[in-house]
Amino acid sequence: MTTLSFAQRATMGGAMRHVLVMGICGTGKSSVAGLLAARTGRGFVEADDHHSAEAIARMARGEALTDDDRWGWLDRVAQAALAEGRPTAIACSALKRAYRDRLSETLGEIDVIHLDGARDLVARRMADRAGHFMPVSLIDSQLSALEPPAGARVLRLDIDQPLDALVAQAVEFTTPERPSA
Repeated sequence: MTTLSFAQRATMGGAMRHVLVMGICGTGKSSVAGLLAARTGRGFVEADDHHSAEAIARMARGEALTDDDRWGWLDRVAQAALAEGRPTAIACSALKRAYRDRLSETLGEIDVIHLDGARDLVARRMADRAGHFMPVSLIDSQLSALEPPAGARVLRLDIDQPLDALVAQAVEFTTPERPSA
């Protein structure tokens, strides 16, 4: 299966597409994308699993990544999605339009769910999570890099809602309409 034929099928009317669940650190991307994948029969891709060891070490030290640091990572994320052989739910910050465009170059048209919320809520969540390499100190650099997505295939969700409510809205947004009987 070639990238082009998969992308063409993914963008045909009514077909299930890849879904990007994006936002700054600590917004719940992995939780929402994982449950969305499970409930819609998509594969799941965790973008954090595709960072280089060097990038993870830099972020753990509180150093923000540059665009150049991210291109190879985004390519690895897109290839992981293709390797699933079916549409996926991708948990990936994809803060800039250029990053989302990079994913779309490989995956075709994607649905985008932007998880957004108040900085203090994100900071509390990040302070409460254990074992993650991303420190609270990088919230402001992520907010400054964020280029909120716009368009018909974008759904913005406020993270102050319960996880089940976020996932239900994501499922509804990404489920292709079925023809009436």
